[in-house]
Amino acid sequence: MDIKSLTISQRLRLFLDDLGIEQQDFADALGTSRQVVSNAVNGRTKYPKSDFLIQLIQAYPQFNIYWLLTGIGEMFINENSTSEEILNELDDLQVEISKLRNDLILAKDKIIELLEK
Repeated sequence: MDIKSLTISQRLRLFLDDLGIEQQDFADALGTSRQVVSNAVNGRTKYPKSDFLIQLIQAYPQFNIYWLLTGIGEMFINENSTSEEILNELDDLQVEISKLRNDLILAKDKIIELLEK
């Protein structure tokens, strides 16, 4: 299975399966509602909001957010990773977030354009 071809929702589901936890337990750990988690896991939310990602990082610091968003790397951060490797991954993540933000802006602009017609 090519992880990069999976959606963010599918990778999030893999994470939950790997931990062996239910959506409600995950929601409790993040301090959010089960509905927010359900939307993220079932693909009703294409891109997780920043506050969801922050809650995820706080609750599961070993989880690799870069992997979640891109499918690149490993699901969990290697405790033996050097600071340089982690900083490089963060730089790559910032680039990916910028691309996602631009995609969302373009999609919003297209929707507005269609609604104005």
